[in-house]
Formats: sequence, C-alpha cells, structure tokens
Amino acid sequence: MRTGRLVFLAVVVLALGAYIALVERHAPTTDERREQESKLFPGFDQAKAKRVVVDNSHGRFELVKEKDAWTLKAPLADQANQGSVSSLLYSLGGLKAERTFKTGEVKLSEYGLDRPPLSVTVEDEGGKSYTLKLGTEMPLGNTRAALAADGAVCLVSKFVASDLDRDLAGWRSDELAQVYSTDVASLTVTSPSGLVALAHTGSAWTITSPSPDLADRDRVEGIITDISGARIKEFLDTAPDLRALDLAPHRFGVTIVRRGASVAPIALDFGTERDTKDGKQVACKRGERVFWVDAKPVSRLAGPWQEWRSKKVVEFDSWVVDKLELEAGSSRAVLERKDGVWNAGATEVDGDAVSRRLETLAELQVKAFDRPKPGGALLGRAKLSGEGVSVDAAFHPGSATGEDIATVAGRTGGLAVDATKVNELLADPAALARPRPTPTATPKPSATPTVKK
Repeated sequence: MRTGRLVFLAVVVLALGAYIALVERHAPTTDERREQESKLFPGFDQAKAKRVVVDNSHGRFELVKEKDAWTLKAPLADQANQGSVSSLLYSLGGLKAERTFKTGEVKLSEYGLDRPPLSVTVEDEGGKSYTLKLGTEMPLGNTRAALAADGAVCLVSKFVASDLDRDLAGWRSDELAQVYSTDVASLTVTSPSGLVALAHTGSAWTITSPSPDLADRDRVEGIITDISGARIKEFLDTAPDLRALDLAPHRFGVTIVRRGASVAPIALDFGTERDTKDGKQVACKRGERVFWVDAKPVSRLAGPWQEWRSKKVVEFDSWVVDKLELEAGSSRAVLERKDGVWNAGATEVDGDAVSRRLETLAELQVKAFDRPKPGGALLGRAKLSGEGVSVDAAFHPGSATGEDIATVAGRTGGLAVDATKVNELLADPAALARPRPTPTATPKPSATPTVKK
C-alpha cells in the first residue's frame, strides 16, 4: 500500500474519532430523545427563560429576568417571588400531553379553550417563545384541557394550574431582605435610645459609635437572621399614612452595608406594631415599599448602646485559632497549630489541654464594665491569632474578693472577671509546651488455663 494512501486513511480515522468525541458523545440517547418528544414543549430550557407573561383570574402579570433574579414589571414594579417563577418554569419544562386531539376533532368551547381562563407565554434568550393556554378541568382523573401552539387540544396535568393562578401577592417577593451575616460589613441601628454603629471584621463585631467596644455577636447576628427570615404579611400600595404608622419619623431604623462596592445598602424603617391572629406584626418601609411584616426583627433593636456590649471578655471561634501565647510570671508557652496538630516548636503537645485553655478563655464572662484600668502587677497575658482573629488580653489582680481585672485590646476600660477562671486559664503555661504523653499500651489479659477433668 502506498504511503499516500496510508496517510489518507490515518486522517480519515482521526477525523472520525474526533467526530465521535465531539459530536456523538454529546448527542442525546434514544431514551432522552423519546423523553423530549413526549413533552409539550420539547427543547424548553428554564435556565434560558428571560420573560414570562401570565394571564389569570387575578389579572395580567409580567416578569423579567435581570442578571440572575426575576423582577415583577406589571401590574407594578417590585421584587419577584423567585420560588413562584421557578416552580412555574419547572412545571412547563416537564409538562406532557396525556392525550392529544387533532385540530378540528373537538370544539374548543367544550373544553373551555374558546376563552382560556389561564395562559402563559415564556420567551427565552434566543427569542423563541412558548405559550400554554389552559381550559377546563376534566371531570375524571387529574387532567386539564390545554391548547397547543398548532391548535391541537391536549390533556395535561391539572396541577400546572396552581403555578399559574397566583394573585399579585403570589408573584411578588414576600422576603423582607435576603442577607447573610458573612456578607455584612457594617450595621447601624437607630432607636429611641440613640444610634449604635457596628463593624464586622473576621468573626468579630465591634461597636464603633457612640463608644468603641466589642459587640455582642449573638445579638447582632440574631438581628440579621431575623431580618433575613422575616416575611411580608401585607403590602400597603395605596399611599399609606406614614405618620400614622410611626414611619415618619420611624421608631427604629436599620441600615445594612454589604461587602462589595456594587452592592447597595439595605435601609429599613420600622414603625408601629399590631396584633393579628398570626402573631405580632410591625409596619416597615424599604425604599418606596411599605408593608406589614413579622415583628421579630425589632425585638432586639431597643436599648441603650451599653446593652450591645459583649458579655464575653473576648469573642472568637476556637477552630480558627492557629497560635496561642500564654504567660504567667516566668512561665510561658508559645503554641502553634498545623494540620490540626498543636506544637511547641517542633514538639507535638497535648492538643486537648490546649483546647481546654481556649475554651476557658472563650467562656470568660464580664462581671462588671468600666472598672479603672489597673497599673499594678500583671497576673498574666493571653494572645491568640488565626483567620480573622486577633486577641490580646492582660489580667491584673482586682480589688474585690474573687475578682480580677482584664484589659483587652480594642475594649473600653477594665473588665471585672472571675478570678477562679483566670487562675484556670493562666495555670503553669509551660506545662502546655511539654511533649504530648505517649499512650500506654494496655496489657492483654493472659489466657485462662484449661483444667482437665
């Protein structure tokens, strides 16, 4: 065989292999093709939908996808209920014709399709549109009449109607705000007691105004959780009296600044409260929107700034700490964690003992604030660092029985603490740097001799 023919055959084989790899491998299987062909809208991809128009017993609703979120455009502009739109698109994508009558075989009026009470049109990114018109529900079974694009009458699952026949409240979002504490850079609260400004760095929250101090993390993150979980109970769209609702001026205000320069702050005003059969609700204003919402978000907003101060001496999560320096008098230990193992230099130490010291420090409570900063002898010091964590706490003898004074970088004044707990924290730091004890092997029990009878 000539060399030229061999080269030609090799090229053919390579081309065939490339075709199989690039085309045939990604082509739908026979079962997948049958599945698509059985659907009312073969080729419909809900991820590519960009516009939805629904006509139902409650009116006409238009929704448009902007970036990755759906927005309600008509009958008014608002945030859309993402779950409602996703549920509708999912149902349309899986809708199948249980039975089909060709054009002219049946009268449209007999199936309620001469004037369909429910219809939806979906447009995708490529400009293709899909329309579904629903007629009456069949007396037997779980089907409902539908009009296909070619004029044929189909019987489809009647349950798709529940995704279509929503009122305005069903298409607009009932979320007060979707926000997570990890995304929040700062939080400002205004109340009858004044203004409290808080900043979020790493895992710690600090008060920046009216006086710098460590903030109660559970309280701050509880507010964010309450806001994220709150649901709108009633929309007030007809120019409500803001003064009557205590929204001009407001009783409480919350401004949440999220990380990222392009992310707009969330500003919420809260006013009067009311009791309903479903629980307490509060009037709320966000931008131009006014509504009644779950009252839980306002439960943590009241009180002077001092009540926002952390009752813990320091706030940290022990699992992010990778370095601990502990000293008391001449006894000192410098410990670092690498790959989950605590070491003093090149020596592995007892990790459980280190964890107990960290736990003691994390649970140390403030008994009283704003004690004078001591200038006398130092009992000891604890420093720790890690991802988003930096703590430097010094401990001095207190004047009251059973009380020591802690001073912490970033905190205001001296903090009265339990002297017993301080002793537990600072006890013989050098002992923590000793090599980890080698487990003693448990001797195996000797076999019991068999006694012959």
